[in-house]
Amino acid sequence: MAKIFKLIMLLAMSLCVPVAMASDNGDIKLWSDGPLTWSDFHQLLPPTSSQASQLEVELNATPIENGTGANATVRLETRAIMHRNASATSAAQSTPERLRYHQLQFDLLELMRRHLQDEINSGIDGATAEKRLKYYQDLYRQRARQIAQETKNGTLEAAVASWEDNIESQLIAVGTPRVPQVTAMQGCYGFYAGVGYDSPTGKLRNNFGGSVMFHVGLTGGYKRLRLKADVAFGQPSYRNDNIFNIAPDDEGRPLQGNNSSHATHIMASVQLGYTVLNAGRLSITPNVGGFYNHYGWDIANYSWDKDDEGRDVRSITSVEKRNLNNFSFIASIDFDINLNSGVTNTSLTGATHRERWTSSLRITPWLAHSKFSKCDPAVSGMHIGVNISYLGLARLLRL
Repeated sequence: MAKIFKLIMLLAMSLCVPVAMASDNGDIKLWSDGPLTWSDFHQLLPPTSSQASQLEVELNATPIENGTGANATVRLETRAIMHRNASATSAAQSTPERLRYHQLQFDLLELMRRHLQDEINSGIDGATAEKRLKYYQDLYRQRARQIAQETKNGTLEAAVASWEDNIESQLIAVGTPRVPQVTAMQGCYGFYAGVGYDSPTGKLRNNFGGSVMFHVGLTGGYKRLRLKADVAFGQPSYRNDNIFNIAPDDEGRPLQGNNSSHATHIMASVQLGYTVLNAGRLSITPNVGGFYNHYGWDIANYSWDKDDEGRDVRSITSVEKRNLNNFSFIASIDFDINLNSGVTNTSLTGATHRERWTSSLRITPWLAHSKFSKCDPAVSGMHIGVNISYLGLARLLRL
């Protein structure tokens, strides 16, 4: 397992050799696409330029993703690239000898690429991989300068031929390293956060109104099993001044009442689910589990007196906190719509291995039961709600 983590992590960053990066696919030519031609040099140097021609290349290590969902694979691939749009020549210097010199440079870059791919395949860790990528980029620059000096920029045919033989023999000796196929492991973990609405029913609704709920949660799973835990917060209206049925005074006047019009509502749940559908960009997971429900609010204690005209006058003598708590069951269905995915440089936990990160829109209808027995009479009912969340899910990568 450790070796897998090492391999994934190392394909980190694309550090350029001397490059002008471009997003146009027509800009990129791989060494494996075949020998250079002058038509690959898209820029034309002015007649006054001191340069005969210029080859812009890049050595990188890039994760290339294929497919979506749990079946996606990633190729951990090193590449020797020519950037056509940044490479330049002039009509007077577009000679076979000059092109041969640039091909020699490109062959040298391919040799660096093969050495790097071999090290990647051996299972070095991510930090080491970044260092080795930088090492081979620097080594390429150093060797390219050496070739330029010894061949006088490709004008000494014997020196060019000697270097060609040297690099060709090394390419043959190294061979063409395989590009490992990497798949996401069966386990996953992540988080979700969003907003929803909770609507109580039955006797609950006689005491508490519906409210917007903000929630955050953690999730994990293996294969199709899912485990999630979350907490939500809202402030519903509080509708019952005397939910505990406190007796009035001798004249029938209430001795307690709400001190504000809203209560604090906290919900928490732990649920186990099973993904029944995982097709394309949509997955559906029913869940069941335990549910904790808490309402809290402030109660004012009253004292009564008479004014000069004999009317009742109420004053607040103190304010107390009251709460209701309940453990019960909850059921929900997660509809996860995949928005995009990619391979991360590091894991969500900060460890030095790569992961496949998927961002999704989660829509979750749910219902839960509550019964508060210490009320007089007991208060019970169902909570019916729907949540809309951002879901970020990470899967470790492995060979």
